[in-house]
Amino acid sequence: MRTGFLELGFKLRFMLIFCLITLAAVSVASFLFYFLTYRELSSHYGEAFFTLQSVKKAVFPLLFASIQSVALLILVSIGIAVLSLFFSHKIAGPLYRFEKSLETIGSGDLTHVVRLRSGDQIQELVKTINDSVHSINYRIKGAHDVLSRLRTIEERFKTLLENDFQQKELREIAEDLQRELTELQKILAMVKMEG
Repeated sequence: MRTGFLELGFKLRFMLIFCLITLAAVSVASFLFYFLTYRELSSHYGEAFFTLQSVKKAVFPLLFASIQSVALLILVSIGIAVLSLFFSHKIAGPLYRFEKSLETIGSGDLTHVVRLRSGDQIQELVKTINDSVHSINYRIKGAHDVLSRLRTIEERFKTLLENDFQQKELREIAEDLQRELTELQKILAMVKMEG
């Protein structure tokens, strides 16, 4: 299922990874806070009270600072998430259009031109794809032209068979046929194919 330019699964994985990284950072900060403020209490009330007071004096500024740090971390995380989504659309959008364009070209429409928005990335790739499609279109057009000339030669040959033909006319048709077949072979030699 697609939502916008990105697949829903990709968006969810991206957000999950980002949240897990944020959670790991907060967990590490919490454990550091715990171990840095951990102190053993004495068995005497006065010493325990004094230890608690010193921990209180050390913890409150850290606690206040950690609340600010967590709030700042949350704000930065939200900012990074928004920017990540914005920039992922700058790449995912063109890739989605490439996918659709290549499906169109693959179905046989060699007149299709891939276009991107002016601010999108990978403009050079678009130019390369469009130049490649144009080159393939040119070669196939050349093959169609040769095929048309071969049909004309075929018609000449049929006409010659219906009438009294001379050796000279047959030789001219054979030379024309050989020339067109050689041209078709050159055109097809420029295209690499399976099988």
